[in-house]
Formats: sequence, C-alpha cells, structure tokens
Amino acid sequence: MSGAAAAARVTLAVAAVAAWQIGAHFAVATPGAHGFGLAMALVPPLLIALAAAARSPRRAWLLPLWALIALALWLARAPLAHHFEWGLYLEHVSFNLAMALLFGRTLAVRRVPLCTQFAAMIHGGTPTPAVARYTREITLAWTLFFLAIAGVSTLMFAFAPIVAWSTFANYLALPLVAVMFVAEHACRRFALPDEPRAGMLDAIRAYRQATQAHAKHS
Repeated sequence: MSGAAAAARVTLAVAAVAAWQIGAHFAVATPGAHGFGLAMALVPPLLIALAAAARSPRRAWLLPLWALIALALWLARAPLAHHFEWGLYLEHVSFNLAMALLFGRTLAVRRVPLCTQFAAMIHGGTPTPAVARYTREITLAWTLFFLAIAGVSTLMFAFAPIVAWSTFANYLALPLVAVMFVAEHACRRFALPDEPRAGMLDAIRAYRQATQAHAKHS
C-alpha cells in the first residue's frame, strides 16, 4: 500500500471514529435521544461481529448465532434504550482495556514487547540494547496509559454527571492518545538521539503488520 493510500485510510478511519463520538455525545447530552443512543451503542459492535463472523471458517453457525443475538436485542430495544449509556461506557472501557492487554501481555517473560516489535519492523533487524530497553519502557507506558483512561472513564461514569463522562470519553480520550504519541516522539529524541527516526505512518504500518501477524498465528 502506498503512503498516500495509507494516509487516506487513516484519515477515513479517524473521521469515522470522530463522527461516531460526536453522535454518541449528542445522544447522551440530548434528552429523549434514547433510541439514537442505543443505535450508537449497538450498531458498531454488531457490524464488527458480523464482519468477523462472515470471515470466519465457522460462519455456518456464527452467522445464525449473530442473527439470533441481533433479534434478541431488537426485541429488548425498549428497556435497553433507557440504559444506553451503559453500552457506550462498556464500549469505551473494553476498548481501552483491550489495548492495555495488547501492549501489556507482550511484557511477560520470554515475550518481545510490542513497541520492540514495531521498531524491528520499521528499521529491520534486531534492535540494539538501547532501543530494546527504551521500547520495553514505552510498551509499559502505553499499557499504563490505556489502563488510566479506562480507570478515569469508570470513575467519571460512576460519580460524575453523565454529560461530563461523555465529554471525557468522546472528546478528550482520543486527543490524549495523540498527545501520548507526541510525548513519546519527543522522549525518543532525547533517549535515542543517534537512532533513525520513524514517522507516524511507519508506526501505523508496523502496528498493522503486527496485528495481522498475530491474527494469522491465533
């Protein structure tokens, strides 16, 4: 995939996420928008599950199971709509916990930290000891970052007004990821001044390669 095509796909993905977040916050902040809020909570995971079931070699029974779940959710839409905020909260927290697990599980003994894998894919070859040490620390930092986002989200959902929680989850969490990327890039300049630097698209390509490789072996 060319750099322009990769940039276009990233832009479209970010735009789609931003549109969903705006819609989710609108549902939370607008009285009477329960039905729309339930759609925002259920449609994305249902579409993701449908795509995964359609690609699975076990789709002969996964697709009917998906249809039964979708039918059950449709029949229960009225009571679910009154608590749609829980669906949005669970989506937000589960995503961040999944990201924390994605990074954190690679910190186990005899495993290669995820950021070290990225460095090897971007630059080729085995990382130097300095790069290996730094990328392990950055993998830990990303793990703690996503755990912190999930923790703050949970505390705000439990104790803050729902609109305040939605503002954090939908308008602040994603920009904080961008801030984390910028901070990591700045730290890398000081920690590894003599190492070649990679751009954002290089990191995204490395992430896609890592996740695709993981999918093939799982």
